[in-house]
Amino acid sequence: MESGKRCFDTKALKAYFVEIKEGSTVKDVVNTCALLCLFIFYSLTFFVPRFYGLTEKYVGLFVFLVLSVIFAVNVNPFTRLKNKDADLIAVIILSITAVVNIILVDSGFGCFFVVADFALVWYLSGVIPFKKWQVYLFGILYTLMLIYWFFGVYTWMFADYTSFAMNTNTAATFTIFSMLCVFPFYDALYEKHPAFGLLITIALVKCFQISLYHRSRGAFIMLTVFFVLRFILPKRIWDNRKFYNFMCIFSTIGSLFFVAFYVVLGFTGINFTMPFFYKNIFSGREAIWAEFFMLFKDKPLTGIGTNVTISSFFEFNVHNAMYNILVIHGLIVFALVLFIMYRSWKRVRDGLGSKRVRRCAVAAIFAVCIESFFDVDLIWANYSLNVFILLLIMNSGMDTVE
Repeated sequence: MESGKRCFDTKALKAYFVEIKEGSTVKDVVNTCALLCLFIFYSLTFFVPRFYGLTEKYVGLFVFLVLSVIFAVNVNPFTRLKNKDADLIAVIILSITAVVNIILVDSGFGCFFVVADFALVWYLSGVIPFKKWQVYLFGILYTLMLIYWFFGVYTWMFADYTSFAMNTNTAATFTIFSMLCVFPFYDALYEKHPAFGLLITIALVKCFQISLYHRSRGAFIMLTVFFVLRFILPKRIWDNRKFYNFMCIFSTIGSLFFVAFYVVLGFTGINFTMPFFYKNIFSGREAIWAEFFMLFKDKPLTGIGTNVTISSFFEFNVHNAMYNILVIHGLIVFALVLFIMYRSWKRVRDGLGSKRVRRCAVAAIFAVCIESFFDVDLIWANYSLNVFILLLIMNSGMDTVE
């Protein structure tokens, strides 16, 4: 009985609301409202197929506008430029270069919002404060959303395996990616209430089951990498700078080496079926990536843009997040993206081994990066909120010590 009272402690709940009331600024309220707008948009995108159909072309612009509001409220660009804020300078140069490249190669302008949103998410996550009550708020919201997903939307959307209302890979990726945003919240609860360890276990088992049921290789890889980094890897390894730097490089530059290796191996004719997924290891990406390289090598500085037709696939999809940025926007933009990402990771490097919540968020970001060796989920505008939330937690004051 005591443990039950402890989990639902009214004093703790009251203290939570007092913290919100007394410890929040106008900026915190505006930031939270902006994030709530992104959360509502995110939920409707995956819960209402008609909403996705109507907004698919404009989601990048919508995210950019919301991020612009957050930027305007929290960042004084003149002061920061005067103080030589290297990250802001990189974001500005990146944005200008991306626009110039788009004009030079006569590209569709929509790709600008992809890279601009991505850069802004990484930059703003290190600028705006994200307090404990905000971590709890969005942890609760994600949990409620997933409960409704499992027991409401999912039951009708996938009632008939022969006629889904959503792509099966997308359904699994949405489930696991959303759950990754919840795990840091559960970690924070586990620190005070070990009973939440059971909830973490149930969530992990359910996610593995979903990824296998939908035969989603990417979702399975994302969850497996997260599981190993968060629950298998010893805490002391996280404090090893060589390991941490390796993970940062492998998650980004390693993606390009993977593309090269995959293409070379794929064209040897070797192939076999993956167990549990009933899919071939080489099912067409090697041809897509090879064709994009042939186009890119003629325009390495500007990138090829998006007004290009490829013959290896029915739509313009690079199927690799970092390769997407490189091929579409060119070497300069790609280098600036890496600079912003590495700077963000470097800020939180020290002491991760003893910081449960932050370490969980970093593990999730690495997992998404590695999953995006095979797809573009890391930079897909529809998932911008997830990346933003994880980065905010990574940079937050949630430094619970184990």
